[in-house]
Amino acid sequence: MLKRLKSVSMMLFLMGASSGAAYAVSNQGADDVRITQQSGTCTGIVKDATGETVIGASVVVKGTTNGTITGIDGDFSLSGVKKGDIIQISFVGYITQEIVWNGTSLNVILKDDTQTLQEVVVVGFGTQKKVNLTGAVSTVDSKAISARPVNSVVDALQGAVAGMNFSVGSQGGALNSDKKFNIRGTGTIGAGSSVEALVLIDGMEGDINTLNPQDIENISVLKDASASSIYGSRAAGGVILVTTKSGKEGKTSINYNNSFRFNSPLNMPEMMDSWTWANYMNAASINAGSGIWFSDTKLQQIKQAQSDPNMQKMFANSSNRWEVWDVNDILPLGNTDWFKEHFGNSFSQEHTLSVNGGSEKIKYYFSANYLDQEGIMKWADEQKTRYAVTGKINATLAKWLKMNYSVRFNRTDFENPSYISTDGGLFYHNAARYWPIIPVKDPNGQYVAESNIARLTDGGRYKTQTDILAQQLSFQITPLDGWLINAELNYRIKNGNDHKDWLPVYAYDVDNNPYIIENNTSSVWEKNYKSNYFNPNIFT
Repeated sequence: MLKRLKSVSMMLFLMGASSGAAYAVSNQGADDVRITQQSGTCTGIVKDATGETVIGASVVVKGTTNGTITGIDGDFSLSGVKKGDIIQISFVGYITQEIVWNGTSLNVILKDDTQTLQEVVVVGFGTQKKVNLTGAVSTVDSKAISARPVNSVVDALQGAVAGMNFSVGSQGGALNSDKKFNIRGTGTIGAGSSVEALVLIDGMEGDINTLNPQDIENISVLKDASASSIYGSRAAGGVILVTTKSGKEGKTSINYNNSFRFNSPLNMPEMMDSWTWANYMNAASINAGSGIWFSDTKLQQIKQAQSDPNMQKMFANSSNRWEVWDVNDILPLGNTDWFKEHFGNSFSQEHTLSVNGGSEKIKYYFSANYLDQEGIMKWADEQKTRYAVTGKINATLAKWLKMNYSVRFNRTDFENPSYISTDGGLFYHNAARYWPIIPVKDPNGQYVAESNIARLTDGGRYKTQTDILAQQLSFQITPLDGWLINAELNYRIKNGNDHKDWLPVYAYDVDNNPYIIENNTSSVWEKNYKSNYFNPNIFT
């Protein structure tokens, strides 16, 4: 065995010498054979198929962060490279090349990525290949969208389109708040002005938030002002063209997928503990030229209450109610992080079933989607549910005549406590201003009024339901080769119902007697609305 190992070591050394490789061989006994490969510097030049140097091409050792870019002459120098490492060279519009480095200088010729340049992009009333594009257009295909476990198409587009800006709505991260987006900035001409992107779904104006992400074939984003020459002033903020999936010729294909998600608030602030907060309030009051809020005795009580669960935390005032705000010497001794008290985790689930197929003459596509979302509030029962159904038929009636018909139905149900839906965001505002010294419950075990928990659980419910039915019928007529006439009819009907009910909400005094803190009487409010959108188009 010893002789065999020595012969292997000698053979490795001889092979390294004959091939010019640098190896250090150490033979310190039968069980200690070490071979280490030395690093070197990889140099080379990158050119395109015409012989022009490529400036700014990425050169990296595959699987590592060791990389550089080509200079003004297409040259590069990359140190710390071992023989046998794979060098990866890439540049936009070219096919990425991978070369095994053998210690010599590299002369790399990049080939055009013709497949990418031949991709068809929807622009205006027709299509173009990327190679012929002159305007600023970004595209997102179905793979990029369907691969993301998101709640809406807008969520899927975030980070996928350069220059597309996203922001939360007026309700922040609330369950019924849709994200906002813009392409060419926001309007600043006149009070209340806004510039929003025009969204067209298969040629018809629509709300991108109502779409099932799994139904989308591709999205083209027209960014520059040239889109206004086709769509008019509505295109000043850019245009988003959504093309939904159609049936494909062949046997019937049935697909089902689902997604189960747990949601948690990100970057949620952590409140100070009550003793630290009280000291900060004292310092702030002194800096403002006023006296302290909490005496040394009160500070000591607050500190002691943090470690003594049996210590009384609330005290009666002159109105026989639990003191919370005003009388310093009987202020409560709680230690509550109100963010953690009100916000937690939630669960969401989504299911999609699709069927497509057809023959040379007729193709069909059908899908059904169900999305169920829960809110992240612990005491507020919030629920949002989306039902989406899509059907599409593409038929060839004659050599010169094709017909397309599609129908989309979307229903969105949402409900949460009336207190949140009618306070204009005041609940979230107050949650950040609550004093940590206020306990969640009083000594009798009732929720204190300032916790707002009773308002959330007993104050009534807000419910809304929105139905959108969109139908599109189009004919493509080809009387002569190269001449296409398109006639289409777009029709959409939207129905909505809003319901709010308010119920009296009670808090309890020291003797556990109730008193009203919200809604002196019960009441109900209803709103129903309906809109119709009718849009015929003929173009050639």
